[in-house]
Amino acid sequence: MDVDVAVLRSFVVLADELHFARAAARLHIEQPALSQRIKRLEQRMGVQLFVRDSRNVRLTPAGQEFAVEVGDVLRRLDAAVGRAVRTAAGTRGTVRLSYTLSVGYETLPVLLGDLERALPDVTVEAVELWESDVLSGVLRRDWDAGLVRYDPDHPDVTALLLRHESLVVAMPETHPLAGRSEVKLAELRGERFVTTPVSLAPGYQALLDDVFDAAGFVPHTVRNTVPGNRIMALQRQKNAVALLPASAALTHPSGIAFVPVVDDFAHLPVRLVHRQDADPSVVLFAETLQRAAREQGWLAPPVRPC
Repeated sequence: MDVDVAVLRSFVVLADELHFARAAARLHIEQPALSQRIKRLEQRMGVQLFVRDSRNVRLTPAGQEFAVEVGDVLRRLDAAVGRAVRTAAGTRGTVRLSYTLSVGYETLPVLLGDLERALPDVTVEAVELWESDVLSGVLRRDWDAGLVRYDPDHPDVTALLLRHESLVVAMPETHPLAGRSEVKLAELRGERFVTTPVSLAPGYQALLDDVFDAAGFVPHTVRNTVPGNRIMALQRQKNAVALLPASAALTHPSGIAFVPVVDDFAHLPVRLVHRQDADPSVVLFAETLQRAAREQGWLAPPVRPC
């Protein structure tokens, strides 16, 4: 049986008011129009829903049962419409996000906390990948968005800046500079630097190369056969150092000291990438993260104390 939703809403309001004039006023229609709606509903159902006399309106037993069921149906319908609208607008749903290791130390957890407050009905499914897999996955639509360090400069990709992050030098606690409160990168000329394999993170390594160029030297690198956080264990074994984002210090590895690099050029970006033709929900997600990053004060390069 085909029944208009407006007719069902009229029935529910009248069942609540049990007064045609008050119900019509709530519905913003004329009383005769309401009477006609109820009459047509009863005729279509073949059931009397209300008992009417000159003074009173009351529900029949069938009307009482129908009122309970229809009220529940309309509440669920309204909720479903609301969920669909919020999903289309990006304020509800699931975003599949890939990210690189160094972004997961601090940037990702902080931004996801801000996102939860701004868009509580958005769920993020986050997966850690090597940089080389993030962009390709976004382009294949395996992921809605990705967090990386470099600007992919790809015609099908939008990249939003989320952060400029300071750098630190990680070194064994026995290193002569381990007790310093700060260091300039040029002071580490001649040190052995553990790096991530270029094949796994070409953009990230290119950014670090730019930092070394600004410091005026090409580092002597140590081959890293166990990439990832294990880079710090390798440092202890080979008495080497590593240039890392400052948030790496939050991992508190045993036997490793982190000394801030104070050169003005010593910082790395964090960017969120998504397809140019991404759904509006993904665009809203990206804009919300960038707004949160701005509120964190992350969009400007770090200011060094004088």
